[in-house]
Amino acid sequence: MAPVCILCVVTWLMTKSWILNNILAFSLIIFFLTSVRLSSLKVASSLLTLAFFYDIFWVFISGHIFGKNVMVTVATGLNVPIKILVPLMMAHGKSMQFTLIGLGDIVLPGLLLCFALRFDDSKGVDKKSGYFAATMVGYCVGLTMCEIIVGTFHVAQPAMIYLVPGTLIPFILVARARGEIGEAWEGLKSHYRLEDETMLPP
Repeated sequence: MAPVCILCVVTWLMTKSWILNNILAFSLIIFFLTSVRLSSLKVASSLLTLAFFYDIFWVFISGHIFGKNVMVTVATGLNVPIKILVPLMMAHGKSMQFTLIGLGDIVLPGLLLCFALRFDDSKGVDKKSGYFAATMVGYCVGLTMCEIIVGTFHVAQPAMIYLVPGTLIPFILVARARGEIGEAWEGLKSHYRLEDETMLPP
């Protein structure tokens, strides 16, 4: 596997291919989501709420303070795999145009999704009908709304203003409907990984 990874990195350095950029970016996302775990809805809510206002500040407010949009400048100026490049299908002109998704817009909501999956597992709930499914649907809806607005109006959007309510609200609604809001808020005490369960003796 190591030679393949090295070849991928070297090829990206030489070509700056957007496809290889995305492969490397997704690799970083997978590494982060398999290495870091949130312990409770309390932690997830705090983290995502801070990210919500952080995104708004750097996209909408930073330009009035620093004279330019810092978030957009960094995202477009750094040619490194810290973002997912999504081609614009309706773009005009010969050169390919892209909309950007920062890794934080995937990783931070992804941490809540991972917690939802683990919480489903702890409750013996099918992941297709529990917290994970509801939160994933909310994430997809939020991300789709953001991409439609960016692609249509070509105006930078802080993705977290769509993704934070899109993930937190469905999770909370499911928890309230199941009467588990308090338990979800306090979180999982064992902090186990899903695969750990398969390693336990019968």
